[in-house]
Amino acid sequence: MRFNILDAVNDLKVKISMADKLSINEMAKQLVSIGFECMWCGECCRARSGDNTVILFPDEIRLIMDSHGMTPNEFCEPSIPQFMDDIGILHCFEWVQKRHSSGDCIFIRADNTCRIYQQRPWICSTYPFFLSFTNGSAKPDIMVSECKGVGRLMDEDDALKLAKLLKGRLLAEITEEIRLLDNLEGFEDWEPIKFDSGKGYQGYTIAVHDSCGMIYITD
Repeated sequence: MRFNILDAVNDLKVKISMADKLSINEMAKQLVSIGFECMWCGECCRARSGDNTVILFPDEIRLIMDSHGMTPNEFCEPSIPQFMDDIGILHCFEWVQKRHSSGDCIFIRADNTCRIYQQRPWICSTYPFFLSFTNGSAKPDIMVSECKGVGRLMDEDDALKLAKLLKGRLLAEITEEIRLLDNLEGFEDWEPIKFDSGKGYQGYTIAVHDSCGMIYITD
């Protein structure tokens, strides 16, 4: 399958233009009407409540490293491989945050507080909300994940702060994807694969792509 990087990047540039025009005040009004208050239940960080995958962008990784004196190997791992090249190397897009063998986030404490709360990734600081271009719409919509705190009274100031975070997250996501694709030149021909990550990657060489380029990992 020939992946057209130029078309994908051009589509993303249209989306980033639309995202940049989003009104913080209008989003804040929507958030107030939906309502939200964090209950500190920790469910979004634990495997028992479903997929708790946290994608980490390079800037987020560096922030955690600098703030907590950690190395990437301590809290990062490759995301699920997307394709295998003709010499058997598995290729992944972005890194994900490590989890315990239980599937719970490595940063959650027993009392449901977070060890890196002030430096938590975009996906955590905006949960349970995210912005998405649904059904080919030109304007991104506010989407809501399952959460016990949804529907509770929300302060206008909190809504404004969250709206700013949501817009910042979407712009960061699109920018990261554009830069990743720019670095993907030479890998346009690939077939998507379904890789059982439960079996591990032993014996494989993995290439992780992000906006900083590509890193090879040999298990």
